[in-house]
Amino acid sequence: MARFCDFPDGVLEEIMSWLPPESLERFKCVCQSWYVLINSLINDPKFVAKHLHNTTVNMLPSPTTCFWKMVAISHQEPEGKQTTEEGTHLLTMATRDFEVNNYIPCLIGDLKFLVRKLRDDYFKLASHCDGIICLHAHCKKEFICLLNPALKEFKIVLNAGLGDGFKIRAVGFGYDFRANDYKVVFIKSNGRSYQAEVYTLSTNSWKEIELGIDVSNFPYSGHQTLYCNGVCYWYYLNQGSRKIISFDVVDEVFHSIPPPENVTGVEKKWRNLVEWSKIAVWNNSIVLFFYVKAGPAVVDMWVMDASSGGVEASYTWTKHITIGPLVGIKRPLAFLDNNVLFLETKNHKITSFNIRTRTINDLSIHLENFRNNRFVIYARTLVSILKRERKNLTVDMNRRSSGASSSKRSIMHGVRII
Repeated sequence: MARFCDFPDGVLEEIMSWLPPESLERFKCVCQSWYVLINSLINDPKFVAKHLHNTTVNMLPSPTTCFWKMVAISHQEPEGKQTTEEGTHLLTMATRDFEVNNYIPCLIGDLKFLVRKLRDDYFKLASHCDGIICLHAHCKKEFICLLNPALKEFKIVLNAGLGDGFKIRAVGFGYDFRANDYKVVFIKSNGRSYQAEVYTLSTNSWKEIELGIDVSNFPYSGHQTLYCNGVCYWYYLNQGSRKIISFDVVDEVFHSIPPPENVTGVEKKWRNLVEWSKIAVWNNSIVLFFYVKAGPAVVDMWVMDASSGGVEASYTWTKHITIGPLVGIKRPLAFLDNNVLFLETKNHKITSFNIRTRTINDLSIHLENFRNNRFVIYARTLVSILKRERKNLTVDMNRRSSGASSSKRSIMHGVRII
């Protein structure tokens, strides 16, 4: 019988393209030839792209899904005193056959390596794409950081004051498929005017861009952010009305998208239309959930036409499904796939709802110590935020500079934690 180490490199490469990054790191220790092979693979853009495709498109047959969340961990002191420590963690869940077994093994991963480097400043998840998480914090300075937890890489892309009383109100992050690059965008305001800037990872540079739309009264907090198919979205409440702002990462253009109109049913009971609603991604489309927290949960799910691409003149909304009434449900969280929606119960557990079969399952996952911050599903990938800058220097820095002035920023170096 042939040993695994004796397999041809092509066969090993195919197998390894289906493995999570942590397994590849461990397999470097098997033998010298594997160490050389895996090092060459994870530095090969074609293999990284294939691994990303297998992770995010094909979906592994036995997927392990990771959740990002700000949490509070309770500690029992020797003298019996209960203390609470806030931190940032990954909740890893083995989701194979979970709807059959009604049980998901969980592991909480510690990200203290990140917190130590960021001096314990408060930061929140702004957006995520292809396994890269974008964080934003505001203390004395504006702070934006990119993080790939699977590779233990992070890069500070902004750590400076913006001047003239400007503060960042919204941050987005996404992939420019035309340039094969990643970009960070933010909207800033000093209370009198609004401006926008874009950061390009390959060139490690910022530039100002035109807003082109009215974003007055954009809140400092309370808005929801996500990325889907080359477009960043922000959902917020403006003077009693729901608003959606989109940013095309490729063309670097903002659009304003009104949410669905003539929503009936539970809307009459809403007081705060954003507090009782949520934006999410489903089947590569943007969806809006509207729900009532009091009493049995009734959740209306509205889907935006996937062909709209964030363009104001070409969107449509369709009410796809009404979920419930469901007793004990607090709010929708995120989709695991096109059928399974995770819900949070009022006693801080996770429940799954299959929108195709309309069945609900208690997953026996307890979140008593988890704070209600951001709850997202992200892919563990080999996409490096450090190597891309060195390898993609051929990108034309002036390709999109027309009509935008260059803005000098303090660009920080990236770090990989061993």
